[in-house]
Amino acid sequence: MQLPERPLVIERRVDFSDTDAAGLIHFTTYFRFMEAAEATLFRELELPMLWTGEEGSCGFPRVDCQCRFRRPVTFDDPVRISLRIENIDANRIHYAFSFHGPGDVRCATGTMVTASVRRDASGRLSSIPLPEKHLKRLMEWKNQAG
Repeated sequence: MQLPERPLVIERRVDFSDTDAAGLIHFTTYFRFMEAAEATLFRELELPMLWTGEEGSCGFPRVDCQCRFRRPVTFDDPVRISLRIENIDANRIHYAFSFHGPGDVRCATGTMVTASVRRDASGRLSSIPLPEKHLKRLMEWKNQAG
């Protein structure tokens, strides 16, 4: 498997449903774009975001997510989303995002922290270490030159 380039970059176009009553991109769209970039990274690294373990279902819920808006983006504008991994610890992945709109102008920045968890049959969540395969591939990608 060849590692994707770093930072990972995806492109989206602002749909009408992504805008608010003023015709500007709705703030929630940035969070969906962050998740789209994360899902693309996991696909390109051939890693599952959700899986079933011995003691229940496992995945990466968000434990912190922030976005700082800098310039307006409107309906039908292209947006380029760049994802970097800032840090990986025993059970968390810390992402940083940069959003660029028309003219390659930075329109927003964001961060997201996900935790590796297991959900048992009763629905209770508990923290688990990052699976070895995830840790290895994510660290390889994070640490490659780029």
